[in-house]
Amino acid sequence: MENNEQQKEERSRIDVRGDAETPIQEQLNLQQEALTKIYKSVEQTRKIMFWTGIINIAVFVLPLIFVVIALPRIIGTFTASTGGLRGGVQNVAEIVDNPSLSESLRRLEGFSL
Repeated sequence: MENNEQQKEERSRIDVRGDAETPIQEQLNLQQEALTKIYKSVEQTRKIMFWTGIINIAVFVLPLIFVVIALPRIIGTFTASTGGLRGGVQNVAEIVDNPSLSESLRRLEGFSL
């Protein structure tokens, strides 16, 4: 009879341990699923931030480089095309370089913006 009681007690301990381990295992499984979802979300966010950076470079930096390279040429073309309208005077420096005040004044008359 004592043997039966010991077996019952042993079974109850096993059941308790089994019941105690089952919720812990379930919690671990739920945490693993949550971690997997978090990882996927973080990877998606990382990819979005990467492509946002690439698009920012393409939209802002590349046109800026183009302007730095092309702007002097555009200004030169514009200046050359409007030079004939001002009577051959290309810039204000040409007017100032002449030491004669009267000659400078005559050139200024022809210099219009």
